[in-house]
Amino acid sequence: MIVGIGNDVVETRRILRAVERHGAPFLRRVLAPDEQARAAAISHPDRLAEFVAGRFAAKEALAKAVGCGLARLSMPHVSVSVGQAGLRVTWQEASALWAQFGPPEDAPVRIHLALTHAAGVAFAVAVVEQR
Repeated sequence: MIVGIGNDVVETRRILRAVERHGAPFLRRVLAPDEQARAAAISHPDRLAEFVAGRFAAKEALAKAVGCGLARLSMPHVSVSVGQAGLRVTWQEASALWAQFGPPEDAPVRIHLALTHAAGVAFAVAVVEQR
């Protein structure tokens, strides 16, 4: 049974400006440590903005699907990575996801996430399904 659906779209140029203005502090507010490591390996500013915009959109879509808002979601404590079966979402205790679902490996829900980039935007859809 589906218990939540959320989506979000983020303009990559807004993210590019935020990275140019605030640099690493902005990245630490948006990205989990493993995502920060992946971002550090991206040398082209436009590609970095696209990566960060995608993660931002994914986390906003997830916050909407769960109904907790970005502040409670705690973006640096939620990680989106590419797994064998598509995008994978993990979280730490500081996130509202832990309070709502427990640790990711024991969660009573399954999170489906789709993410795309095109024409200067990143778009994400999150579906939370009860196991």
